[in-house]
Amino acid sequence: MRMGVREGHLDPALRQGVGLAARLGHAHDARVFLREAIGSALVASALVAPWCAAEQVIRVKDGDSLVVDSNGNEVEVRLADIDAPEFNQPRGDEAHAALRSLVAGKDVRLDLIGGDAYRRIVARVHIDDVDVNAELVSRGLAWVRRAYDPAPELVALEEKARAEALGLWADEDPVAPWIWRKTKQSDGSRKLGVIPEVECGTKRTCTQMTTCEEAIAFLRQCKLTRIDGDGDGIPCEKLCRYYR
Repeated sequence: MRMGVREGHLDPALRQGVGLAARLGHAHDARVFLREAIGSALVASALVAPWCAAEQVIRVKDGDSLVVDSNGNEVEVRLADIDAPEFNQPRGDEAHAALRSLVAGKDVRLDLIGGDAYRRIVARVHIDDVDVNAELVSRGLAWVRRAYDPAPELVALEEKARAEALGLWADEDPVAPWIWRKTKQSDGSRKLGVIPEVECGTKRTCTQMTTCEEAIAFLRQCKLTRIDGDGDGIPCEKLCRYYR
């Protein structure tokens, strides 16, 4: 499958510059903008035409990113639509090992979707007939990033892995990487404690919660989405403000 750049996968600042050039019909200017902003001729070439290419994987960085050799240049690739556990969280090493076993040292086909603010291209990665992004999700080693309007088949694979308790879904209380990154210990922040078991229906608002851990428990275990107004996975902003 060949794809062009998906606007949702461009950093907002990049999207604004690219969109302006594209609307004005200056394809060359748009390519130059992306090349300078992201540092990859691969991304720039994809702006005005669908693009896919075969590249050799020279390094696997973690469970959802790798580095390919493109005409003698190292280009970092972020697997589109998925998010694997971080190294310092449960299943992080397992996700990294799984991606290594699938692609390390091999030629992969990249179906480009866009670029991000970290100078990476964002792509679906294929090796032979295997969709690597989908394979990691099907093994329960990656979440689907639903905020990016992912392919429906990825969502279905995640739900199937969850139902079958595969990989991280076998864990008692798996934490999505984007939440983990927000709550990891940093300057002025705190580390989350144990997430308790709660009785659904006993509390319904943030004013009734006593700790961030309790609020997270009600959000996850009871699907109490009303306490997560912005939908970022972190409830009760006042309680959880030090865990960002």
